[in-house]
Amino acid sequence: MKKYIFLLLLSLITVTGCKTVKKSTASTECIQTEISQYPTATDLVIGEKVEKTISWNFWTLQFPQPSFETRKNNLIADIVKSNGADVLVDVQTSFTKVMFGKRTLTVTGYLGTFKNFRKASIEDIEAYKYVKKNK
Repeated sequence: MKKYIFLLLLSLITVTGCKTVKKSTASTECIQTEISQYPTATDLVIGEKVEKTISWNFWTLQFPQPSFETRKNNLIADIVKSNGADVLVDVQTSFTKVMFGKRTLTVTGYLGTFKNFRKASIEDIEAYKYVKKNK
């Protein structure tokens, strides 16, 4: 009998001794913020026309192969970087392929460089609104 009382007492101590305590001390406060942006205008100087071509084979050891968009964007970035321009304007692409054979991607465009960064004037904002409206 003493054995059963001892086991009962031991199990009660074990059950009541493991108590989970949850306490939260976090608090939040609403912070009012305002972000004001003023548009920036710039002049775009259009340079010479450039063209670059890359070729690759369908059967390569590189899996997965980059998508067409990835190849095109990388080629545009390479043209802009190698010519020291800021953007490529009026981009045109030409893609040819032979089934299970050679692929060729050609990108053509005009080099563009930004000059004369300034705070946008009322005339700049009105011109932007006009272009956006008639797009």
